[in-house]
Amino acid sequence: MGGGGGAGSPRRMEIFAENDRVIEESNAQNLTYTLGHNAFSHMTNEEFQVHFNLGTPITPKAKGTSIHRADKLNAATDVDWVAGGAVTGVKDQGSCGSCWAFSATEQMESDLWRTGGEEMILSAQQTTTCTYRNIIVGGCNGGNTGPAYTYLESGIETDANYPYTSGTAGVTGTCQADSSKFVAKTTGYTTVSSSASGEASMATYVSETGPLSVCVDAETWSSYTGGVMSVCGNSVDHCVQAVGINTEASTPYWKVRNSWGTSWGESGFIRLAYGADTCSLTYIPTYVDAAKA
Repeated sequence: MGGGGGAGSPRRMEIFAENDRVIEESNAQNLTYTLGHNAFSHMTNEEFQVHFNLGTPITPKAKGTSIHRADKLNAATDVDWVAGGAVTGVKDQGSCGSCWAFSATEQMESDLWRTGGEEMILSAQQTTTCTYRNIIVGGCNGGNTGPAYTYLESGIETDANYPYTSGTAGVTGTCQADSSKFVAKTTGYTTVSSSASGEASMATYVSETGPLSVCVDAETWSSYTGGVMSVCGNSVDHCVQAVGINTEASTPYWKVRNSWGTSWGESGFIRLAYGADTCSLTYIPTYVDAAKA
């Protein structure tokens, strides 16, 4: 947290009161989502962005193999890969801009499950620390999923062997990967291109095959507590994972796993309105080819 004292200081109480005003005004509009207080309520918007390094754009786009999925999603669809077993538990990146590493690592977990049916919890710390090995770019300073997938071609350890520590102090650390402990690797990755019809290509993939790593604009997410988020920007600054889709609901939505812990949002998840490229969800949807090491 930035300057201005602890949560009980006059400055923090002033910030809390301002956030409370914004929350009340938003909820009074009876939108499709609700806002509420959480661990970020004593932060200004600027401090919130710094906490997760949201001011750093996710760029350039991942290049990988690009495919266009046939836009076959005409019938109503309700798919949740969390219930289906393809999604490990919600993680917490802490005060480190490592969302890209969590998104890439979690996508690898899902694709290992998709191809082999086995759940593995892989090391987001290894991905965070070892992908770039640069004190300016990567690690807690932000990165992208494409370079992470490429790095993970060499292999990855489990979270149990190489646990996450960067979230405590926001320090990337030095790479301590041990190739003798690698349990899986990527062999390539694919970008799912969207057509002029918007999200249909992504929806076809998620409804038929599995989750997708996606990158979004998360600036408006700090106070989200539930419902279908429909108001968002288009400056992509945060990577997450689309783990479900429901076009049968009164407000169709994507189910998205975040990496801000289970006390945020809907037990760590957020629903984004389907069909309007909410939060620029279509910017960089990817999945990987993964295998045991």
